[in-house]
Amino acid sequence: MTSSPTKHPLIRFTLHLLSGFALLLSSDLASGQTVFTKAPTEVSIHNPEKTEGLRNRTTISVRVPEDAGAELEFLILSQLTNNHHWDWGRSEPEMYFGQYGLRRRGEPGLVQTILSESGYKLSIRFNPAIEPGKQANVVFHSFNPDEDIYDWSTSLIPAGDDPITSDGPMLRISIWPKGHFR
Repeated sequence: MTSSPTKHPLIRFTLHLLSGFALLLSSDLASGQTVFTKAPTEVSIHNPEKTEGLRNRTTISVRVPEDAGAELEFLILSQLTNNHHWDWGRSEPEMYFGQYGLRRRGEPGLVQTILSESGYKLSIRFNPAIEPGKQANVVFHSFNPDEDIYDWSTSLIPAGDDPITSDGPMLRISIWPKGHFR
């Protein structure tokens, strides 16, 4: 007489745990959380002037993949530990769509930015959110900070209910001292 594999108590207990775990996972997804199916990974920073103290035109570019599954609402830049804060400027940033252009101008009012009290975290809110298949470029006008290497981690948050944050790439800019010959 053969016994059924599910009659063994340990196997039955394991099957109950697995089915409960599967229900828990499916209920989280069914609860309306917004997640990227393919998170944006093409995020870059451009700063044509690399000498400390000179006027800059820092541009953050982000491309949302066609198959992202959601629009991009927030991009968060967290500056890694450094002796100096990056200067994002006091004027309202501008935004334009399409490929990055060295001298392209954007429109004000399409993004809101919030700089943390510590000065190390910049939150960029796109209004309207960036649709899949589009590239947005946010232009900041200010002055380069002191000579150093500046690094940021990035986080991307989709538009929608109870969004799940995705980690993005690291960004880096080097600023040279005055009088440095490139």
